Amino acid sequence: MSRMTGTLRAAPAASADTAVAVGPAARAFLAVAALGAGLLHAALAPSAPPALLAAFLTMSLAELGWAAGTLARDKPFVFRAVPALALLPVGLWAALAVAGATASGGTAIALPLVPMGVASLLDVAVAATAAVVLRRGRAVRDQSGLRFFLSLAISACAVCAVTIPALGLTDAGIAAVTVHHHH
Repeated sequence: MSRMTGTLRAAPAASADTAVAVGPAARAFLAVAALGAGLLHAALAPSAPPALLAAFLTMSLAELGWAAGTLARDKPFVFRAVPALALLPVGLWAALAVAGATASGGTAIALPLVPMGVASLLDVAVAATAAVVLRRGRAVRDQSGLRFFLSLAISACAVCAVTIPALGLTDAGIAAVTVHHHH
């Protein structure tokens, strides 16, 4: 038997800090897109059946809370799980569509197509952006406040352009502009 010479190095210990630093421009887009999706899920909740009401409210609270936290911190909460978590509402909608299409009694749950589509589009955008940031894996460069402001303004304009019309097509949006209701 031959004896190995040299030194063996232990594998590096897992870092206790698993948070991922995200650049200001990406954080601005992620927060605004999650905010738009959260608002749409909140607006869809009142017209949903009780089981879906709880799901929509839970998704909405999670998205709105995560959006606020993402704007406030360089290292967003549970960022490594965001690509999967952001796709949960899309998966729920797909499961409901399949269940409705295969239901023999014709009792499909009718969710407004445009608001659900826009919320799903925003959730997919959050998942894709987070996946790209995680895949890139390099340190964040120090960016100026002007770049963050411009990213936030452009992201807000783009998300508002799709979110506001979709909010108007929900039952909550329709009730808000009905002449007989004073809000």
